[in-house]
Amino acid sequence: MRITKIKRIPNTALLFVLLAPITIVYYAMYVLNPANIGNIYLYPLQLFADMIAIFIVGSLWLTILLDLLQPEYHKKEIKYRGEWLMEHRPTIDVLIPTANEPYEIVANTIKKAYMMDYPYKKLYILDDGNSEKIRTLAESLRITYIQRSQKHFAKSGNLNNGLQFCKGEFFAVFDADHAPKQLFLKQLLPFFQNKNIALVQTPQHFTNTDNFIASGTAQAQELFYKYIQPAKNSYNSAFCVGTNMIYRRAAIDSIGGIAARSHSEDIWTTILLHEQGYESIFFNQILAEGRAPETITTFFRQQNRWARGGFSLFFTHNPIFIKGLSIDQKLQYFFSNIHYFSGFAILTYLLLPIIYLLFGMLPLNVSESNVWLIHYIPFFVTVYFLPFFLLGSLKASTISTSLASFAPYLSAFFAVITNNSYTWVATESKSKKFTVIAQDIWPHIFIIALSLFAIPVGWYNEADFFTTLATTVWVILNAGFLILFIKNGGESKK
Repeated sequence: MRITKIKRIPNTALLFVLLAPITIVYYAMYVLNPANIGNIYLYPLQLFADMIAIFIVGSLWLTILLDLLQPEYHKKEIKYRGEWLMEHRPTIDVLIPTANEPYEIVANTIKKAYMMDYPYKKLYILDDGNSEKIRTLAESLRITYIQRSQKHFAKSGNLNNGLQFCKGEFFAVFDADHAPKQLFLKQLLPFFQNKNIALVQTPQHFTNTDNFIASGTAQAQELFYKYIQPAKNSYNSAFCVGTNMIYRRAAIDSIGGIAARSHSEDIWTTILLHEQGYESIFFNQILAEGRAPETITTFFRQQNRWARGGFSLFFTHNPIFIKGLSIDQKLQYFFSNIHYFSGFAILTYLLLPIIYLLFGMLPLNVSESNVWLIHYIPFFVTVYFLPFFLLGSLKASTISTSLASFAPYLSAFFAVITNNSYTWVATESKSKKFTVIAQDIWPHIFIIALSLFAIPVGWYNEADFFTTLATTVWVILNAGFLILFIKNGGESKK
């Protein structure tokens, strides 16, 4: 068994990876040229959005390209896998934290975990939902059932509470909606022959992609798990994603347990491990099957939680300034954190064409539109087609969910900088109902309504036919994708 980097990248995608810095610099030369400034009030917005987009695309390019060029970080084959397991017989605890997820989903995960093929395992159900049905199931399978009265620090508190009862050398964690395959433990435990390995992570793989929201979420995550996480092996910066992984217990004890956070304890814990000199591995093989969010509420809940983690790290424990990390690790964690600033770029790109149709104002001087297009089109193609060629396709659901994600990202940003408290709710939890229009999608509805209003206004007093036409098409596409998101993101009728 070998930890490999990206064995094969499509030729078209490789071409885009190689061309990305050229197209980025070429467009930046136009944007940063003072002679091309249009409206002085809109230009800073355009510049800010473009710099975010350039940085995010540049970080993806740098991560993938440098990974392809340098030797593999974990290049040694793991030999004698079965013999090592039989000789050392490492003990492992399997923790399944749950918090009001649907019983059928939790029961499936428990049963699949129970059937994992490894004799020296012990299962623990950590139930923050205090479900009698789950307790009964655990008792019928002779699985240890644990609940706590004080639910501090959400999932991380639940895990740390459960670890008090565990004695194994290692422990695996599965979210309630991620069911492991039979060979999960036997596949991952041999990596711990290296005493410095503290964490082995596998991908999240989703099976409910017949749903529109889930399909978009899954494909967006596919880019992360297919290219970014494997590349992070080269920098010893692959991080935990909260489920489908195994920890070395001694390593976790050395940092005082799972990071005590109300959200994003996974990446915080990984950083603490890396600060102590421990190593992590991302093993790019699907060994568990999960469920992606299917509704607007659950999607925003998930995205907001992840964004809070990124922003809280950026503002309170910025990896660039962590002394215990290598330069590679500093950059890789910083790249991951900066991703959530894309919410500002998305909102800006949604609003600027609407502003032109309403008021005839542009952030850039495009009077010589052919010059602007010569600079912009290569950049546009790089930004939007690189993911397309890396994944082989780009679904409408992926574009829709990506556009709509600006709302939970910005909500998370302002919550972090104002230090608002956070109540953790599991993605599939049924414990809370939100008024979707009031709390989630009012910005999207506002943008759609503004778009429909702006189009006739822009054509009524059209100043430049080509610019108005191009802007109208852009506004229609944006509004259309947001409408698709809202139309297909309703609460399940089950």
